[in-house]
Amino acid sequence: MDAAERKRKIIIGSALIATLIAALLVEDEEEFAFQMAEAPLQPFRTTQEKNRKPETNTVQLDVSKLGQRKFNSQAGELFASTTWMPKQVMRNDPEEHEFKIVQPVKIAPPAPTAPPLQFKYAGKTIADNQTWVFLSQSGENFITKLGGKINDQYRLDAINDDTVTVTYLPLNMKQTLTINQKLAGNFR
Repeated sequence: MDAAERKRKIIIGSALIATLIAALLVEDEEEFAFQMAEAPLQPFRTTQEKNRKPETNTVQLDVSKLGQRKFNSQAGELFASTTWMPKQVMRNDPEEHEFKIVQPVKIAPPAPTAPPLQFKYAGKTIADNQTWVFLSQSGENFITKLGGKINDQYRLDAINDDTVTVTYLPLNMKQTLTINQKLAGNFR
């Protein structure tokens, strides 16, 4: 066995011995703590308290003579209830205290409306006495004539120089698409 290996074994051996000693000390502390926990606790008394004789007659304090605590009036009421509801005034009117049967109010849901038009006008052309309109929506192009359907949800009803009128078929509601004359061109 060479010197380096011998030195390594001495270090490992002394570490093992130190670990065993530490484990034994920890076990002793746990047993001591366990024994202390089982013993009933006695209140700590000074030597003067131990030598003092217990008093047999005690004086009763009249609490009503202490009075109430005075608070600063600017502090307000510390435990006041806070609410956004206005205070209700109680009246001594006998009719006011009678129970009244009130029918619940039924609120009708709002009427359905057509979604806003997402079409953009691309142009129009007239061929064989029929007007064809070019519309685009989200990169998809549609070509339809008057009375034709778009996506089975819209029907082209009318076209003039300023507007295109379509009907939203699920609700049978008419909607108008404004044509920007500067950008729109007529194809013939």
